[in-house]
Amino acid sequence: MPGKVEVSREALYRAMIEQALDALLVLDDDRFIDCNLSAETMFGLPRDQLLDSSPVILSARNQPDGRDSLSAANNYIALAKTGVPQRFEWLSRKPDGELFTTEVCLSLLDEAGHQYVIAVVRDISKRRKAEQEGRRQNEKLRVLLENFPGGVSLIDESLRMVTWNAELLRMLDLPPELFDGKQPLARDVYQANIKRGEYGEFSQGDDADKLNRLMSIIQGKDAYTYERVRSDGSVIEVRGVPVEGGGFVTTCIDVTARRKIEIEFHKQSLFLKAVLDHMPQGLSVFDDRLKLYLWNQGFLDVLDYHPDSIYQGVPFEDLLRIMAERGEYGEGDTDELIQRRLQLAQQFQPHQFERVRPNAHTHLVQGKPIHEDGKLKGFVTTYTDITELKKVEQALSDANALLEKNVAERTLELRHTQDDLIRSEKLAALGSLVAGVAHELNTPIGNSLLTANTLKAKTQEFVQKFTDGGLRRSELNAYLEAAQQASALIEHGLKSAADLVASFKQVAVDQASSKRRRFQVDKVCHDVIATMMAKIRQAGLTIQMDIPVHIEMDSYPGPFEQVIGNLVDNAILHAFEGRSSGQIWISARMCGEAALEVRFRDDGVGIPRDNLNRIFDPFFTTKLGQGGSGLGLNIVYNIVTGLLGGQIHIESEVQAGSSFIMQLPLLAPASEVD
Repeated sequence: MPGKVEVSREALYRAMIEQALDALLVLDDDRFIDCNLSAETMFGLPRDQLLDSSPVILSARNQPDGRDSLSAANNYIALAKTGVPQRFEWLSRKPDGELFTTEVCLSLLDEAGHQYVIAVVRDISKRRKAEQEGRRQNEKLRVLLENFPGGVSLIDESLRMVTWNAELLRMLDLPPELFDGKQPLARDVYQANIKRGEYGEFSQGDDADKLNRLMSIIQGKDAYTYERVRSDGSVIEVRGVPVEGGGFVTTCIDVTARRKIEIEFHKQSLFLKAVLDHMPQGLSVFDDRLKLYLWNQGFLDVLDYHPDSIYQGVPFEDLLRIMAERGEYGEGDTDELIQRRLQLAQQFQPHQFERVRPNAHTHLVQGKPIHEDGKLKGFVTTYTDITELKKVEQALSDANALLEKNVAERTLELRHTQDDLIRSEKLAALGSLVAGVAHELNTPIGNSLLTANTLKAKTQEFVQKFTDGGLRRSELNAYLEAAQQASALIEHGLKSAADLVASFKQVAVDQASSKRRRFQVDKVCHDVIATMMAKIRQAGLTIQMDIPVHIEMDSYPGPFEQVIGNLVDNAILHAFEGRSSGQIWISARMCGEAALEVRFRDDGVGIPRDNLNRIFDPFFTTKLGQGGSGLGLNIVYNIVTGLLGGQIHIESEVQAGSSFIMQLPLLAPASEVD
């Protein structure tokens, strides 16, 4: 045939092989004996080096399934030589060590009884990377969908739901059988919900009308938003956004809580408006640029603003000008008056002041800055008309002045009366002291008098016998022994009386003079107790004292003795009511180097809790008309906290006794009586 070029079949096959994009290699046992150009390109080796290599050289050490490449390659080659083609993925390697994923097909070529293996290798690393990237993107999308705070679905151009998340099914309580391994049509989902009574807010017509209305929404090309009120009362906000090429991305958010908050906020706004409108004070709120944001009717009424001059956003400076021009800020240049007050307002500092307006009304102005998250947001100010309050305050001030005058006069009278009562109390205590001492003196003096009379009689008898001359030596010895005993008894009795009189004199002098001197605490306490022993024994009481002998005070022994005496009298009168016996302890110990604690304790009936806070009040007594004046402990309190410069408090429990604890300085403070 003219012009026809004869091409051998072998040349044709060679050309086809060389043009193939896949790598083609011929394997004879464990060596490559032929390859095409794509194989050189794929493995990065020239033909001579490639044909001198084996499959293991072009492979990774191990394959993804964990087998080493030599064992895996031999296994695949052996299977291919049985006449069964093999297709598998293989991890190949380039000379620089770079690994890449390939797809290998092995087939048997039998020529004249000699078996060859043809390997077709395709580089699929890019495809695998793309697939992995796709899987990662799909996983990210799935994570995004499942973590979206609502339901999400994708409706394609055929109006079929192709993607959704679990929250969508849960939130809308959609029938699970529609989604079990399926991609349902939006129409089927709508119909399922219509059958169970939903979508009533879209139409009052029949089910077909509801379905048509819903389908018309998603068949359009515009974004849409609507709310569904489900049968359980929840409110779902549905938003649809069109996707290029057809279809919609739909989101469903449960806005039930938000709607409730909005309703509650609206209700609170109404309440707040009502409260603001009925406030007797004026109120204004300016933002951080000093522009009016909120106000009430009282703001207009108190400051006499015309309603037309007040609107949201009016600058504070304009309101200052209104006030300045009608003389609210006094005389002077208007602009200067305005700027002065504007500069103060721009500092946003809390303030409170009173201002008397030209109409003689007095206003209380109180302002406070508003901060949110540490940032200035504005300023709130209240304006209160306190004109009537000022009048009341003035009247009250006048009344208080008159009352203070009357109280001062009555207090002076009461103080004179109290002083008289205290003097009477002191005189009564001194009288009781004299009576007690007199009773105490009766015993030693009476004993001494009886002994003296007996001695006198024996002496007269002795003189008579001596005169008659009938005195015997035994009678002389008996008389002398009796005289010695009598003399000792008389001396002891008179010494006891003398000591008691000395104690009485010291106590009487100290209590009468209230002069300051240095004294031993234990000596003073023993003296005052000695003068009261008759009264103490008569009450069936015993006293135990534990006072170190070395403690010396520079103070007022008379008032101190009166304190001890009043506490003893109080215990006799109150502490052992209904009892025939009792115990009193008086102890002292140092508190540091300059103070002394004196504790007066009894084991009596105690003091009720309700009376503890009143125990030192003047004229408070539970024995009114029964010997109690209500001044004994008040005098104790006044002496301890006043003249002696100390403190006193009481600890007591019912039926567990009481303790009066005094802290006294060793050096009493200076006093007018010094």
